[in-house]
Amino acid sequence: MTNTTLTALTGVRVGHATHLDRLTGCTVVLFDKPATVAFKAYGGGAGGYNTEGLRGGKTDYRLHGIFIAGGSSTGLMAAASIMECLREDGVGFRSGPDGSVVNPSITGAAIYDLGMSIAPFEADYGREAYRNASADAVAGGNVGAGTGASVGKFLWLDGGAKVGAMKAGVGSARVDLGGGIIVTAMSVVNAVGNIVLPDGQILAGNRSEAGGFSSYDQISDIVTRSLTNTTITVVGINVGLGSKEHYEKLAHLATHGQVRAINPVHTSADGDSLFVFSTGELRDPLNATGQYFKEGLTDIHLQVDVLGHAAAKAVQESIYDACRAAESVEFAEAYEGIVPAVGDPA
Repeated sequence: MTNTTLTALTGVRVGHATHLDRLTGCTVVLFDKPATVAFKAYGGGAGGYNTEGLRGGKTDYRLHGIFIAGGSSTGLMAAASIMECLREDGVGFRSGPDGSVVNPSITGAAIYDLGMSIAPFEADYGREAYRNASADAVAGGNVGAGTGASVGKFLWLDGGAKVGAMKAGVGSARVDLGGGIIVTAMSVVNAVGNIVLPDGQILAGNRSEAGGFSSYDQISDIVTRSLTNTTITVVGINVGLGSKEHYEKLAHLATHGQVRAINPVHTSADGDSLFVFSTGELRDPLNATGQYFKEGLTDIHLQVDVLGHAAAKAVQESIYDACRAAESVEFAEAYEGIVPAVGDPA
């Protein structure tokens, strides 16, 4: 069976720490070789770790991994335990007279999950996710940072007392462009909005007491409550693009997948973010017709456009996968005491 997850890329491992009793967890993406990483955040409530240096115009200090955590800001504590693990394993840039000082570099972001209403996030979830990392196909649904993820929280029910959300989680997708080009995406889906299929139908979202789903345009005259929500996506490719600006442009294009799948998206109550990394095995991989799009000696802009379009598709499909792979959970603050999944829309 084809691996449709990030670990389809050479030298990439992914691990989860899953705490179903606390509806929270952590997911870590690790690189066997340091990788260029770019970042884009369009949500109004983005919460990231070590993300400023990933922007265009900054020096390309390559990274050893990316993490996504539950726990909102406290989830960023996972970074310390992940870096402790990397140092214990001798992974990092070395300094000191004998090279004994190991300095790993990672980035990451956190979601505000259902677990925020149950128990504190523990920094050691990062260590647990790290130790669970493998090159196996990435598990989806109620795992890792997706353990307490949900969608559809703009309109609360029962007079504003109960959240009408549905369950989401971790999802993955892959697009193959031929010639060995692989574009993969992993999303942790915790959106305030509904998840909308290409035909306009709602896959999962804000439940209505009358049945079906609520629409965001109803909130002007119906009781609402706002929580911090976030969809975080990691896109991986195996094409080296050179300049960090090209990776950042690809990250921008890839966020179109979030726009296509989530409505509303990138709101003030969302921390929607996207990371892009490359393992860089392929260089100038487009077919012979690419020569007609060259500006000078390169067709790099065409490469970015083609890869960015594929990444947007992978992101969109990974969001759908996150909802389809999820399972219902009991939750005291939810309408009728349950956050139902797509397969069990009770």
